[in-house]
Amino acid sequence: MHHPSLKTPLLFVCVAAILFPASLSAQRTKRPYRGSIPWSVLLCKFSDSPAPPHDPSYYEQMMIDTGTKGLADYVGSVSYGAADLGGSTVHGWFTESHTFAYEKALTDRLQRLNDCAAAAAADPSHPYSPPANTRIYVISSPHVDQVGFEDKSALDGDDVALPELAHEFGHGIDLEHSFSIDPEYQNACWSQIGEYDNQWDLMSAANVYVDPTHDWGGGPPFLNAYHIDEMGWLPQSRIFTLGVNGILTGTVTIAALTHAEASGYLLVRVPFDSNDPFHYYTIEYRTVDSWDNGIPASIVLINEVKLNTNDNLYQTFLLRPVGTSKTCPTKCKTPITHPCSHGNGAPVQSVNTNGVTITVKSTGATQATVDVTTQFAIPCVPGYVWRSATSHDRSCVTPAARTQAANDNAAAGSRHVSGSDTCLQGYVWRQTDPSDHVCVTYATWTQTQNDTANSYNHVDQTKVTYGPLTCKTGYVWRHIDDQDYICVSYATEAQVQADDAAAGSRHASHSDACIAGFVWRQAWPADHVCVTAATRTQTQTDNTQASNYIEKPNS
Repeated sequence: MHHPSLKTPLLFVCVAAILFPASLSAQRTKRPYRGSIPWSVLLCKFSDSPAPPHDPSYYEQMMIDTGTKGLADYVGSVSYGAADLGGSTVHGWFTESHTFAYEKALTDRLQRLNDCAAAAAADPSHPYSPPANTRIYVISSPHVDQVGFEDKSALDGDDVALPELAHEFGHGIDLEHSFSIDPEYQNACWSQIGEYDNQWDLMSAANVYVDPTHDWGGGPPFLNAYHIDEMGWLPQSRIFTLGVNGILTGTVTIAALTHAEASGYLLVRVPFDSNDPFHYYTIEYRTVDSWDNGIPASIVLINEVKLNTNDNLYQTFLLRPVGTSKTCPTKCKTPITHPCSHGNGAPVQSVNTNGVTITVKSTGATQATVDVTTQFAIPCVPGYVWRSATSHDRSCVTPAARTQAANDNAAAGSRHVSGSDTCLQGYVWRQTDPSDHVCVTYATWTQTQNDTANSYNHVDQTKVTYGPLTCKTGYVWRHIDDQDYICVSYATEAQVQADDAAAGSRHASHSDACIAGFVWRQAWPADHVCVTAATRTQTQTDNTQASNYIEKPNS
């Protein structure tokens, strides 16, 4: 296939993913994904096909082998080591009884996948039926279709390049297309307005920046931060939601998604909608390296996560400036009016709307700094009030702490060195946020920091902005490590903490083996904390039931 230049978006026909009925959309999520995501790759040709261009080993290296810069390495990188393709296998080539023309004419696209699976099962020399726990990825020769079936399977052709392959893999683990807010962009006659208009995100892979120097037909860009968050792959400590501690403004350091080793947050959420906890802005940073080596320049990207009423799903919409449109040539019966070559310009680098301001201050090799403010303040539970030490302070504290803040504000002038921002001896800056230079006692400073840190415990939880893996009321993340998003009961979380604390006494001396009466917990394959057999069984059950306890829109 044609390989674009290093700084040019890849344009290829990416057939819209088959969606389950809208009424089921909120219930089909199987996230989070941790450990192995096994696939059965079936290679199928038709009764009149010529010899396929590649043997099975080609697809093994491209898809499931590590160290080949293929799909397995991509999944390892984009999941920050939380997921892999362990247990995946490649089988074929199998010969279907139907001709290429027959398969091409089918209107039921899932039937194409089923026909290949049937040929694999009936193969006279090496019959194969995929195990129940694997997804199916069909590669046909010649290429007959390209589609991903959410949380189920995918289909592509023998000429597939890695960006296309990874994109359909994304659909197979329940990821959706990304969009922009551009009301004049339409990628194809059958696509939605704004669909595929985020060239920095794999899930726009009808129109993404590709590194053509990469193997396997080019290197795809990273997933956007929200998609990684959906999968449960972002460490919890690397996500910051503005205002959860009651501080509505600040300067935030963001690490590039491909530089998790750098300090800073990998995702910033900026809430603004008191009526919808799933509706907010996200901020992420991208640099020209690793899987993002094909993007034009390092850039901060701002997306709006909102309900797409066409699909009844929450999806990401890249913020772009909206400019002058023009009529572009299309294959449609009715011409589409939109900027033919992204005439609306690069993604915005500042926001001032919905009570939110976002301003990019600086960008560097691995980090960016961003000034962020929101007017969205979470109400406090009864018995607590906003501290209001500054105009942006909505930390939930006791009435006594609020009175203390007001008294300190009133006394501020007498506690500074004359004509200076420096505090008199015995006082320090209060620092409810970095700009708060009211001078207070050391004891008040300590209490202020504690109140800010604990504010989240005193807010009305029904008004909090929800990430995609927020647990339902009565459940909490299990917290075995920083990427453990399994929702469990409070009792189970307490059991995890107790087992972790006792881990050292349950291992054989100088060994990873457990002493008699204990087994590895194996919340994922590398979890070798020793627990009782009953606890391990409970852990496996919690893994399989996790999606039932995630807070979902309209549930």
